[in-house]
Amino acid sequence: MTMTAAVFARQGILEIQERPIPERLGADEVLLEVEAAGVCGTDLHILSDPPGHPATPGVILGHEIVARVAQLGDGVRQAKFGQRVTVDANLKCGLCRPCRRGKWNHCENWTTIGIFQDGGFTRFVKVPEKALQPISDALPLKDAIWTELLSCVIGSTDQVAIQPGQVAVVIGAGPAGMLHGLMFKAAGAKVLVADVSPFRLALAQKEGLASINVRESSLLDAVMSATEDWGADVVVDAVGNQFQTALEIVGTGGTVSLFGMNSHAKPELSQNLITRKELSVFGSYVGYNTFPRAIQVLESRAIQPSSLITHEVSVAHLPEAVAAARRGEAMKVMVQP
Repeated sequence: MTMTAAVFARQGILEIQERPIPERLGADEVLLEVEAAGVCGTDLHILSDPPGHPATPGVILGHEIVARVAQLGDGVRQAKFGQRVTVDANLKCGLCRPCRRGKWNHCENWTTIGIFQDGGFTRFVKVPEKALQPISDALPLKDAIWTELLSCVIGSTDQVAIQPGQVAVVIGAGPAGMLHGLMFKAAGAKVLVADVSPFRLALAQKEGLASINVRESSLLDAVMSATEDWGADVVVDAVGNQFQTALEIVGTGGTVSLFGMNSHAKPELSQNLITRKELSVFGSYVGYNTFPRAIQVLESRAIQPSSLITHEVSVAHLPEAVAAARRGEAMKVMVQP
């Protein structure tokens, strides 16, 4: 028995292959039948040439997974057959120094389902029981698919603790930037999203978020106009190379969240602005202990990001959707095996 899978074949190459359905489960493993898996910006980085993120050649990609339990290992304790779950794809050791200090997101030995181990861009995937996060059957699939990315975003938004009436600027209208915007809007903030893609900015406007195309207008002028020349209370760099811009548009006493990652970016910074404005600046990486919060937010319907899914494709048609995402002509791609 085989299944169609999207495989990271080699640098820059995504191949559609037939792979055997996993048969042997470890005692603590479950076999999942995938409902859908989301395409993440990390997948695009993996498939770049040169790559912007490491992955194991030959691995089935897809770490944003919604699935049902199809088979149980002999030692599985809590998971039930047919149970609907999402997957916390980053597997931590629990033994290294960061883990023992509660910093699971900095585990020295972690591995990731869908990046270093086979993931969800196929019909069946086996994972350890500890990776499972139960999710309601009533939650629409197009909302449930955002759980993994939202868990990362909450690692940023929780640290910001924005208040109603404050002004937040999100630089980058990709999926992570849009989730930041929706979370800030739900908290009662005024949100401005900046990007260069008319397609993505139009989606931001449909979600009730103010938007600005920075190729056509000055972001600094727009922010100052919206804040009576004070600057934003919160700025999120969801791109990974916009730190200097964030420092220029944030107001005195404001907060900057550095969420996006770009290992090739080495911008010059005006450190004086951090000191002079008495800014709070923090990095947000993956998030830890945030999966339950992400599920709670989605199940409560506080945000409903389903409308941001622009492409629904089979595994066989994933390469075309990835190409559209690279061109800025897709927001979120959902793959259904």
